[in-house]
Parts: sequence; structure tokens; C-alpha cells
Amino acid sequence: MTGNAAPSETSALNSAVRHSLGWLVFGNGVGLYLSILLLAPSMQLQPWTYGRWVPAHLNIQLYGWSALPLIAWLFSMLEVDRCKLSSWGTAAVWAWTSSLVLGAAHWLGGSSSGKIFLDWTGPSLWAFTAAQIILWFVLAAAWKRNSNEWSKARRIATMIGMSGLALVPFSLIFASSPSVYPPVDRSTGGPTGSSLQGSALFVIGLMLLIPRVAARRNTVEKSRGIWIFFIVSWIVFGVAEWMGGTHFDLHQIGSMLFLLPWVWWLPRDWRNFTWPEGSKVWRFAMFFWWGVLVVTSLAMYQPGALDHIKFTQALVAHSHLAMAGFTTSFCALLLVLLTNQRLGPPASVIAWHAAVIVMIAALAFMGWMEGFGPSWMLQQPAWRTAGLVIRALCGCFLLGASVSWLLESRKLNHDPTA
Repeated sequence: MTGNAAPSETSALNSAVRHSLGWLVFGNGVGLYLSILLLAPSMQLQPWTYGRWVPAHLNIQLYGWSALPLIAWLFSMLEVDRCKLSSWGTAAVWAWTSSLVLGAAHWLGGSSSGKIFLDWTGPSLWAFTAAQIILWFVLAAAWKRNSNEWSKARRIATMIGMSGLALVPFSLIFASSPSVYPPVDRSTGGPTGSSLQGSALFVIGLMLLIPRVAARRNTVEKSRGIWIFFIVSWIVFGVAEWMGGTHFDLHQIGSMLFLLPWVWWLPRDWRNFTWPEGSKVWRFAMFFWWGVLVVTSLAMYQPGALDHIKFTQALVAHSHLAMAGFTTSFCALLLVLLTNQRLGPPASVIAWHAAVIVMIAALAFMGWMEGFGPSWMLQQPAWRTAGLVIRALCGCFLLGASVSWLLESRKLNHDPTA
């Protein structure tokens, strides 16, 4: 998003775009298969049971579909395709994909650290670490070759960013260890408000950065206040994380409340920029899902509400709200901005969001009903069967939409040096 044309057929950026959409299709296919297994458990193929496909589905969506658009963004910002490093960038993308294939094989084989989204262990962990290191060296080489042509501010900012990225592989190794407890409260099994706030602040940081990299400011309005509040939010996170506590503690609830102003502030900030044509639908979708995600997170975290829906389909609904709703809109917007082309036919975009809305509503209703007691596990009530059928049907629409987006990506054939 440096003002270049769309990527060429052989560019590293284009490779990252296609691989991300390929993993989205595969992840959606696995998700549809899982929804069918909930209706017909006898369709499981031993030894690849439901429990082994779940980590594959979750990690493919996170490290495949969600991560590769960010890698494409890094390629764009550091101008990898302009300094004759395209082949190395493409190799880094293939290394990333190969590590995901090895990871999926391990998860289906029953190997996992046991930590959600951090299931890397053994050879799969080292393969993924190697893929991250390869990527970092490609980005570092691009920075070295191109940074002399950049402004001093951009050179320093990207150098700081590269320093931060160098820590990611080691952080993942540490966080994947079963001996490191995940960010939840041990007494309730639920997340802490500070952990939710901290993870959201990383996303907020990206949403603050995108317009300042991908768009052109159209006002003289200063944005100092939004950055001050961003820093204050991190301070609040640090204090709440240090204090610990549960969803019954006011300081943990208060740390979550610091997310609420961002529902209004981020869209207002983005209106100060001029955006490329074709990005409006995804910008609207991203902020719609962002607002719903924050508001529902605050509501669900309250005492009584979290205790009722914890470990039910309601949390599955919220996961789909975060991934299929917000994250997909965020990643789709990135791809549109990077390629200067639409992601897919308008009908597929409508179908995607309509299916997500219906699926979330069905899962949320199921979760609320499950919270009243465990009797549904033995009786298989009609409301649960109907909800699972709706979930599977929505999965068909999501898979179809993602396939159309992958096919559309075949049109990415412009020369980035033009």
C-alpha cells in the first residue's frame, strides 16, 4: 500500500494474496465438514476425528487466512517486489504455507500443545519458526536495499517495526509451551478483561496505521488525541494485567470499557482520509463487525452473562463474529487496498455477510439455551438440531463465497513497476 499498481503474476505480494485465499477456502471447507459431523458423528473418518480437525480449522484460519494478508502488507510497505526480491518473497510464502501443511498433519495426527491457537509443538513448531525467520530475512533485505530512498521518519518507523517482528518467533515458542498458562482466570476458566483488552489493542494499532499508510489525508485535523488515548489504554491494560482478577472485579470490567470509545473514534479517524475506489464496502463491513464485536464482548463479560454462556455455542458464535465477521472484513479490505481490485463478485460479498449474520444468530441462540443445563446433551432437542442445520447451510455459503474470491484472484496480473 505504497501507491503501487496491483501485483504482477509472479510477485511475492500476489503469492501471499493467493495463498491467503487458498487457506481461507481450505479452512472454510474444514469448518463445513465439522458442522456436518455435529449433525452426523458417524461420518468421522478414523483416526481424523472431530477433535483433531478443530485445531486444524482454527489455526488455518488464523495463521493462513488472517496472517498472509498482513505478510502481503509487509511486502508492500517494504517494497519487496521493487528490489528484485520477488522470488525470495515468494519462497518465504511457500515456506509459510509448507509449515502450515506440516502443522495440519501434526494436529490431525494428534500432536498438539493443548493450547488454543498455540497448538504448535515438536517439528511443526520448529518448521513454523523457520518460516518466520525466512520471512524476516527477506523483509530485512528489502529494508536494507530500499530504505535509503525513504524519508527519515519512514526509515526509523520501519526499522522499529522490523525489530519488533524479530521477537515474534521467540515469543511464539514461549507462548506455545504447555508450562505457560494462557491468559485466563484459573478460578473461573474465563478470560480476564485485561487479556481481552490487550489483544484488541494490537488490532486497534493496525487500524490506526492502515489509513496513514494506504490512504491520503484530506483534512488538517490533528490526531494527537487518538494516539494519547491509545497509549493510556496500554497503560490501563498493564495495570489491570498486573492486578489480575476475574470478571467480578471492577478493574477488569473497567479495562474492557476502555475499548468502547474505539467503536466511535476509529471510523471518525478514517473519515479524515481519501480511500481507493472499491474499498468502501469492506470498510463499512469492518467497522460494523468491529462495533458489534466490542459491544457484545462488553455485554458477555459481565457477571452472570459470562457464567451462563461459558463453554457453550454462544462463545462459538462470538468466535465467528470475530473471525468470519471482523477479521475477514479486515483482511479483505487489506487485499483490496493492496491489489487495487475487488475481492470477488458483489453477490459473494452479500452472501458472505448474510451467512455470517444468520450463523451467529443461530449459534448464539443455541448457546443461550445450552446455558440452562446439560439436558440437551442427552435429549438432542429440536432447537439444537435446527441450529446445527442452519450452521451447516451457512457454511456452504461461506465456502462458496471464498471459492469465488480465490478464482477472482487469478486476475491479478498487473506489473507493480508500471
